[in-house]
Amino acid sequence: MDRLRSVFGPPDDDRCVPPADRAPSDSGRAILEVIFGAVLLLIPTVYILITVFKFQAATFAVTQAARDVGRVISINFPSGTLAQAQQVAEVALTDQQLSARDVIIRFTEPGASCDAGSTTLPPLRAGSRFDVCVTTVVDLPGVPSVIGGSRNTVTGVYSLAINEFVEGAQG
Repeated sequence: MDRLRSVFGPPDDDRCVPPADRAPSDSGRAILEVIFGAVLLLIPTVYILITVFKFQAATFAVTQAARDVGRVISINFPSGTLAQAQQVAEVALTDQQLSARDVIIRFTEPGASCDAGSTTLPPLRAGSRFDVCVTTVVDLPGVPSVIGGSRNTVTGVYSLAINEFVEGAQG
């Protein structure tokens, strides 16, 4: 050990202590900065994920509602009613925890825009084809309806073809 001291000199125990003229170090604050930064990034990320999941559930719900409305009309042919279709759409939307208060059911020609559709049931004849459109308003989480309004709509479409060989069909 004496030989090391003769080569390197005496141990300098003061090398870890800052000089008196330097400001105190920031030791221990890095963890606070990391936690603060993580929270700042985590909150918007969680909000975005919740919003995306809400729209995904709404998309699934209106697609399922359009499919179910089309099926109830074709199964109850030729006596399918709009009231039955409305009830089926409401059930499909409430299954995904969506409000069924703003649901709109429209019927259009195949491939036409749902905005141009009619809210009355088209004539049900054998071989007839039409699209069933179900539209609902999706509320953004944490945003009042005054700000979000009714601009956030989701539409599901189902193409329906009435079979030509169904009982009660009129040619």
